[in-house]
Amino acid sequence: MSPLPRPDLPPGPHRDLVTALHDLHHRDGWRSLRALARETGVSHTTVSKAFSSPTLPSWGVLELLVEAMGGDPATFHASWLAASAPVADTDAPATAIAGRRAELDVVRRHLEAGRGLLLVTGEAGMGKTTVVDAGCAAVRGSVLVAVGRCLPLSTEVPLLPVAEALRHVVRVDDGQVVAAALQRCPTYVREALATVLPEWSTDAPPADPDDRWLRQRLFSGVAELCRALSTEQPFALVLEDLHWADELTLDVVEHLVRHAGSSVVGSWRTEDPAVSAEHREWFSRVRRDAAVLPLGPLTEEETVEQVRLIRPGTTTADAARIHARSLGQPLFTEQLAHADAGDPTFLGDLLDGRVARLDGLDWAVVSVLGIADRPLTEGEIARAAGLEADGLSDTLRTLLAQRILDVDGGGVQLRHPLLAEAVRRRMMPAEAAAMHRSVAGVLAASDDAEPAEVARHWEDAGDADEERGWQVRAARAASERYAGLQAAEHWRRALALWPPDVAEVDDPPTRRHEVVAGIAGQCDLAGRPRDAVPVLESELALPDPPHLYDTAERADLLRYLARFNSSQFVSGDLGLQLVEQAIALYRTLPPSPGLAAALTWRGSELEWHGRRIDATLVLAEAAQVAAEAGDRQLERTVRAQWAWQLGTLGHLGSVDEIERVVREFGPDSSLPRNLTVAVRHTDILLMACRPAEDVLRAAGPALEQAARWQITTSHANVLMTNVAQALRRAGRIADALQGLRVETQGEEPADLPLLHLERAILEVLLGHVDAAGRRLAGFEPGAHEVIDTFILEARLHHAVWTGCPVEGVELAKRVLVSRHDEVAPGTAGELLALTARAAVDATIVDPTLDRQDVGRSLDELWVGLHHDPFEGQAVLADRSYRPQWRAEKRRLFGRDTVEAWAEAATTWRDLDRPHDEAYCRWRAAQVALRDGHGTVAARLLRQAATRAREHVPLAQAIAATAASA
Repeated sequence: MSPLPRPDLPPGPHRDLVTALHDLHHRDGWRSLRALARETGVSHTTVSKAFSSPTLPSWGVLELLVEAMGGDPATFHASWLAASAPVADTDAPATAIAGRRAELDVVRRHLEAGRGLLLVTGEAGMGKTTVVDAGCAAVRGSVLVAVGRCLPLSTEVPLLPVAEALRHVVRVDDGQVVAAALQRCPTYVREALATVLPEWSTDAPPADPDDRWLRQRLFSGVAELCRALSTEQPFALVLEDLHWADELTLDVVEHLVRHAGSSVVGSWRTEDPAVSAEHREWFSRVRRDAAVLPLGPLTEEETVEQVRLIRPGTTTADAARIHARSLGQPLFTEQLAHADAGDPTFLGDLLDGRVARLDGLDWAVVSVLGIADRPLTEGEIARAAGLEADGLSDTLRTLLAQRILDVDGGGVQLRHPLLAEAVRRRMMPAEAAAMHRSVAGVLAASDDAEPAEVARHWEDAGDADEERGWQVRAARAASERYAGLQAAEHWRRALALWPPDVAEVDDPPTRRHEVVAGIAGQCDLAGRPRDAVPVLESELALPDPPHLYDTAERADLLRYLARFNSSQFVSGDLGLQLVEQAIALYRTLPPSPGLAAALTWRGSELEWHGRRIDATLVLAEAAQVAAEAGDRQLERTVRAQWAWQLGTLGHLGSVDEIERVVREFGPDSSLPRNLTVAVRHTDILLMACRPAEDVLRAAGPALEQAARWQITTSHANVLMTNVAQALRRAGRIADALQGLRVETQGEEPADLPLLHLERAILEVLLGHVDAAGRRLAGFEPGAHEVIDTFILEARLHHAVWTGCPVEGVELAKRVLVSRHDEVAPGTAGELLALTARAAVDATIVDPTLDRQDVGRSLDELWVGLHHDPFEGQAVLADRSYRPQWRAEKRRLFGRDTVEAWAEAATTWRDLDRPHDEAYCRWRAAQVALRDGHGTVAARLLRQAATRAREHVPLAQAIAATAASA
């Protein structure tokens, strides 16, 4: 069926929700209303209203529709909540709030239509007032909310918050609202409420304070007034900080919710030792019938949002550091954010004051925990403090009661990291160093000692020899977890502590080569190889390197330096020269894994220099050397690289060869090597235009292993990009985006540029061009030389679908001329075809462009590449673009034909590339219309629309052409 009509809505969350729903319907293939009604179990009229009525549908109906069409209910629920929030009164700004979306929704709904008591609970500073205020702001204009606040006064004032709330009502509409309500109340109500509102006093004699019915009349009067106020419009009573309320107020609240059915929202501070036993008993009693909404700490993402509300422009990293200190406690986050901005705060005084009064055993315990900054058992605390364990229990109980400590599983810790900071601020330097030594000794003796933690304490204790040994242990442990950056930093610290002119230290011995190679290898694993170059250069420049490194070790360092100075990163042939030096050293020794690795890298360098045949021969030798050295896993990796090299030459047997390698050798024990082989395997499948399911099967095991270890190395990112690209080419845009959603949640590329570039393309295809534009704003060719061609691909997609083709053409000239030797096989054909399309579109946007010059420029880009992507021996992924390239060139001069575009469409149909096929059929339809063949055009447009599913801008272009036919 065709698209459903959309309601005429003003800009805002409701219209955004409707647009998203219609986009989802398009991606689902525009199923009929009756088909959706059958699947969801509602009437087709209800379905139609959800799509076309200006009234917001209920969440139940919307959720069923979203699930039926394969959408993400969580995303739509957030949009629905935004759309369903009432428009705030412009005279009073809404309360800014970070996170708490679900909690705010609960408060808002209770204020709108709830009955009984909703208690918003949480520790001091957890944001209870913020949530309640934001809920009240959200219903302003649709609900009459009377707000009263309890105060910790030295003298109890009965019903103070109730009086404040009633006075709030009195001020509404100059008293007209409450006057109308009183007319609907029994006559005694005004007199009864004069007890708390003296201004309502009448000429009647004052009430007798000993009258035992006075309290009953007061309670009934409050309930009657609340009922009367609810008659004309929704009404809710909000009483904040009920833990400070007087007993009479608590009784009024209990009466209202148990007997009057009023809507009451209250806030209550938990874990406060100052709250009386009577108040705690009241809380325990009423919570049996009340709805309780507990507030916990904010997540890191919500803390980032809170910090940016306080200090707009704060980076994610700075906000994350604040979260690490505040643990998501909103009050602490607010104070830390102000402190970072140089504003005055009270947080330091508050925390320092809590520990300043401690001495004796109390101080001994908190000083140990402040230095440890983690849970410790009673025995560990005693050993670190030099105390008897038996005498600690009373001290710990006292500190627990004072809310200084907290129990965490089997251990005890300070209640918050900021308390630990306050403890450390009060310690003298020598006192702190001695305590670090004690804690390091205690932690090192445990069976599950964490080396990095122990090393940190030895560092703060000033013991370089002890620290160095634990830094080496920490580096090895981080390497086993594939935590590249962490491991590299530990190796760097170990090298900084290394004694001069010594090749080997400690017992068991550690060689300097392991440390330096560790820095290089872990930087490489983390995708930041250039960070290791200064270290390698300085080590190889030492005056007497044979004293520190034997021949094999020096060759290893040269091999790393060659990789990190490859033509990926620097121009010229420095990388090739360095790897030749490494190979020369290795050849003085028996065949080794190092020689095989160096030969493999030489093959990569030759590939980047356009010497692809030579690269294949070198890789064959590398595989033989790995076999002679007896390293089967390295042989597996080298043979996978060799198969990939065959694939770049268009060798038809490359797929069979890589699958033979995978089958023969099986999985590796090393995740990095598994990822390397999987990248080569999926590269070959993409170059051969194999189905997306084949790519998914090839990538699956390595990606599952990477997910299990929670690592995002450069190879893991490339593998995820390959999978997303395979799904995109198969027309499965939603599936491709789902695979990248977690890693690319923000729009800042961070250390995941390939994933963000691929997501930007997907966002363009989904019609989210503004989001794609913001994501691409962080990329400029030249700053990321290794990925310049990937930047070009993403920007070309954005340019041609946003009507800015000239920008795309200029960028293509810059990148393809300067980085022509790095256009990988399998991507060159698409880049040329996209550039050709942008160039033709540019002549339409700017008719003054000389089409002959444009055509010559395109040919120059083509012949300037270091391999011809359209020749018969090119990889299938490149040469399959040849018909489309020719058709675009003919379109440049208005000489394209239906047959030319049909040939290109047939190529894509045979390779199951629906969006590419749809594009070519759309162009063929435009030619048919130009030549007066309307029937042919209509058939082509129907075919194009069917194949354009999930490609929003293409589908819209096809529909526009059909509408104008």
